[in-house]
Amino acid sequence: MSHQHGTEKEYNDEELNGSVKTKDLPIPMGWKVLIQPNQTKSKTKGGIILPNKAKESEAYLTAHGEVLAIGEIAYRDRNTGERWRMHATPKVGDKVTYGKYAGQKLIINNVRMLLLNDDEITSVLSHSAEVTAYL
Repeated sequence: MSHQHGTEKEYNDEELNGSVKTKDLPIPMGWKVLIQPNQTKSKTKGGIILPNKAKESEAYLTAHGEVLAIGEIAYRDRNTGERWRMHATPKVGDKVTYGKYAGQKLIINNVRMLLLNDDEITSVLSHSAEVTAYL
């Protein structure tokens, strides 16, 4: 299982007022990948507080997040154990996209997470990319 080694990181969920440290994350089994979905914004860059309806709409569309942990056989052939998709395999800390309805939803210490199969991740985003819309 892949966690970021040497660094104890804390993941927060502002809306649920929760936090969880790397050492307390669930361990994905097999080919599962643990994701923290992108959090919806509660106010604009200009400081305008968004109404709940706007936050609900954004939450409904959220289908990207950060990889927190990766199972031991993720991105490996189920029969041979050989690695596949080497050039585009996400790592812990990467931002990724996935299907809107994909994965098992979890809340650990009031922090929202998703447990996805490795093949449910649809892309790896550059660290400077910001998803602004889904079409």
